[in-house]
Amino acid sequence: MQIYQSSQQLAMKSTLKLLVTLIVFLNQLVAFAQAPDKFSYQAVIRNATNQLIINQQVGVKISILQGSETGTIVYSEIHTPTTNANGLISLQVGNGNIISGDITSINWSNGPYFIQSETDPIGGNAYSIMSLSQMMSVPYALFAKQAPDNQQLEVSLSGDTLFMQNGGFVKIPRISAANNGIGQTGISDHTCGATNVHDASKYYGVMADQQGNVYKTITIGEQEWMAENLRTSIYRNGEAINNDYVSNVWELYLSRWCYFYDDPQYNCPYGKLYNWLVVADPRKVCPVGWHVPSNLEWDTLVELLGGDSIAGGKMKAIGSQYWNSPNTAATNESGFAALPVSFRSPSGSFDSLRVKGFYWTSNEVNSTFSVLRSFYFQEGSINQNFVDKRTGAAIRCIKDE
Repeated sequence: MQIYQSSQQLAMKSTLKLLVTLIVFLNQLVAFAQAPDKFSYQAVIRNATNQLIINQQVGVKISILQGSETGTIVYSEIHTPTTNANGLISLQVGNGNIISGDITSINWSNGPYFIQSETDPIGGNAYSIMSLSQMMSVPYALFAKQAPDNQQLEVSLSGDTLFMQNGGFVKIPRISAANNGIGQTGISDHTCGATNVHDASKYYGVMADQQGNVYKTITIGEQEWMAENLRTSIYRNGEAINNDYVSNVWELYLSRWCYFYDDPQYNCPYGKLYNWLVVADPRKVCPVGWHVPSNLEWDTLVELLGGDSIAGGKMKAIGSQYWNSPNTAATNESGFAALPVSFRSPSGSFDSLRVKGFYWTSNEVNSTFSVLRSFYFQEGSINQNFVDKRTGAAIRCIKDE
């Protein structure tokens, strides 16, 4: 494989006022009966000249409104977190000093709900900056408390909503309305993708693909990535992606997916392998609101994590049941949790599992070759490779800006 190097300067978004970037995350999915009455929240704090407010205590007031942006405040609390070196604050809604309401009594199925944040940049209670957004992904864990111990909650997909067996719902606008009624899956499918891989100290979000498979997501800098490998077997419009395990068919220039070693057990946790023709297909393999990352978007991530030579270690999952030893420099401090799914060659043969991890970009080199990113068990780096478009590799979708 040919390898080339590239670099990119990180872009700063301009603003004329203090920017509060709201990111509502779902806590790690655990046993349903043990779900907490709280969920995670992060915000990036900047001043009027777009400079980050770093290593400074700020005052934050969080309110949950029901019905509309001007609806009734059903819960309100305050926090005084300290920003980190990147201007980021992290807190848990439901764990602050309560002003009014009871988060445990909120009926999440009786939405819509909106989350409002007010901020005092100098740490007091003179709140003058406000962010208000609809809670489009209501925490699964709060619904799950309604289920008996060890009972899976079945989910059916209809338009942009996942309807739960027990009467709850979760709004996921990234799923196209054209996919009404496609598929049915269990919430337990979520943990399939990354058992014992994700760091409990990280703040993970949630998204679903057009087939109803649910994934953790992780925000790194200003990008939000899937933190698990894609597992869908249908395009965004609901049409099936071809799959074929026969070598002399795989090597044809046709859009295809497969399981590693033709064995469905590898769909959990490694996801499916797709050739680049799936990536380029106009029917789109990533759900609405998400896309296959460009090489430039990978560059942005790598630069943020310190460059090609060390970013790989910060992105590799540390679970010993996945990567072969030594899993050099692996810390997964980014939360990306890269896995060694390896690849399928254009001839149809499979490379060794648990040694390498290959992930597509959306960029092509010419009519034959495209660009992917690779990880190796004996290196802490991340590489860029030119490979035949018929190669089978993993996909991590990234959220649209």
